[in-house]
Amino acid sequence: MNQNLSEMIREDDQQPVFEETSLDLPTEAEAPVQEEVAAPAEEPQAEAIPIAPLNTWFEANSAAFGNVNQVKAVIRGVDPSKTLIMAVLDGQGEVDGHPSRDLQLFKNADVQPVLGIPASDMQIYNNGFRLIYPYEETLAIKCYGVRTGLICVFCNLIGEAMVPYHVSKVKKKDEAVEIIRQPLDQMNEKLAQNADLEALQLLYKQSSKAVEDMTTNQTAVNWLLVRQSEVTDINHHLQIDNVIIDILS
Repeated sequence: MNQNLSEMIREDDQQPVFEETSLDLPTEAEAPVQEEVAAPAEEPQAEAIPIAPLNTWFEANSAAFGNVNQVKAVIRGVDPSKTLIMAVLDGQGEVDGHPSRDLQLFKNADVQPVLGIPASDMQIYNNGFRLIYPYEETLAIKCYGVRTGLICVFCNLIGEAMVPYHVSKVKKKDEAVEIIRQPLDQMNEKLAQNADLEALQLLYKQSSKAVEDMTTNQTAVNWLLVRQSEVTDINHHLQIDNVIIDILS
């Protein structure tokens, strides 16, 4: 019995010993690799010009206009921030040695929108006003202040001519107006084309007496711009702007 026990002990001592490195033991689970999710691309912000009220804008910019002066008057019961008074050259000679001026009154000047950038010219008409805003070397904006808000006409500058291509309307509650562009080469290509004189006469009847001198869209546009410089009614100005836009579309 003792002999058998001794033999069993010797057999146990001869059992093979396994090194840890030789064992196929499960390793710790590796954390899954998380794929990076690309952030959504931001949409490009539209280029825009902020809107300002006429009263504060005119206070800051009126010194640039030789034909329009602000008149500050204290009138009992009248809020000067809402009612803007301008003295406008009228070309009627002189009064007491000074160029004759006509008084123009604009109600609700605190909510009348204009572009909040400097303008190079301001003209006052019986039914509103017109502002010219140089924006870039080849881009300018004509704006017409009317009772319902502001009408912006985007123009390419070709030589000294402001050739309109788009009209945007600004309401009194709007905070900015988006810049609209048209490639200059595209407009030049249109201007070089032969004019559709029949269509022109349908769009603007007054052109019927001058079509004999027109051949291309360029000559038609030149005539229309000269005609526009001779009128002092905003509705007539807008009519000519839209005619030019139509014939170059």
